[in-house]
Amino acid sequence: MDAKIIPFRSSHPPFLRRSDPTPFEIINSDGLSQLLLICDHASRKVPAALGDLGLPATEFERHIAYDIGAEAITRQLSKTLDARAVLASYSRLVIDLNRPPGHPESIPANSDGTSVPANKNLTERQIDQRIAALFDPYHEAIGHSMAHLWNRGPAPALFSVHSFTPQFANQQRPWDVGILWNRDPRLAVPLMDRLRARGLNVGDNEPYSALDMAYTIDAHASAAGLATCVIEIRQDQVSDQAGIDHWAEILRQDLAEITNDPALFEAREY
Repeated sequence: MDAKIIPFRSSHPPFLRRSDPTPFEIINSDGLSQLLLICDHASRKVPAALGDLGLPATEFERHIAYDIGAEAITRQLSKTLDARAVLASYSRLVIDLNRPPGHPESIPANSDGTSVPANKNLTERQIDQRIAALFDPYHEAIGHSMAHLWNRGPAPALFSVHSFTPQFANQQRPWDVGILWNRDPRLAVPLMDRLRARGLNVGDNEPYSALDMAYTIDAHASAAGLATCVIEIRQDQVSDQAGIDHWAEILRQDLAEITNDPALFEAREY
C-alpha cells in the first residue's frame, strides 16, 4: 500500500505561521500492521518565528539538529511493513520531543559544544508556546494512533527510529546499532539477536539507556504494558541513500519476522 499523508487539521497555534509546516506528519494511516512507527527527530526545520535560532546553516547539517537518516528509514519501513508512522516536523533544537517538558535537555541552550542563542533566557510563556505548538500535538498524534490501532485489533506495539553520532564529545562509539529498552524484552531481544546474527556490533542500551533516555516509548507504550523499543543506527552508516536502503531492508526483514509472533501484540506487565 502506498504511503498516505494526513495533514494536521487543527488551527495553527499563534507560535506557528500559516507558511510553517504542521507539527507532525502521519503517513500510511490505513496500514494493516499493528506496529506503529515513530520518528522523534526526523526534521531539522525551525518555525519562521525563530529564524535560524542564531546559528549558521552548517549547524543544521549536524546531529545536534536532527537524527540523520532516521526520517528516510521510517518512511521506507512504513511502506514495506504497511505500518502507520508518525514523524515530527521540527528540529530537536527547538524542542526535544523525546524529553519531558522541563527536562534540562528539552530546549537545549547548548548542544554538543554549540551554543544556541535563541534558547537562552527563555520566559515561561516562550517555553509554553513551544510545548503547545510542537510537543503536545506530536504526542497527541502518537496517542491517537496507538488508540486507533488498539481499537481495531490486538494491542499495538511501538517502534521508535533514531540515529546516533559515531563520536560524542571525546567518546568514541563503536556500535553499528543500539537497541534501547526497559523491562519488556518482546521486541528488543529478538531484534538484537537477529542483528547480531548478521555480524553487527549491537549495543544493548548503548549508546544511551532506555532507563533514562526514552520518554516517548515510555509514555505511549511501556506505561500500558505494550511491546516497544528504540533503535539507534550509527549515522555514518545512513548518511547516503545506499546506507539508508541497506538499513531499511535489514529492518524490514527482521521486523517482519518478529511481528509474526502474536505474543508481541498483547498488553503485559514486566
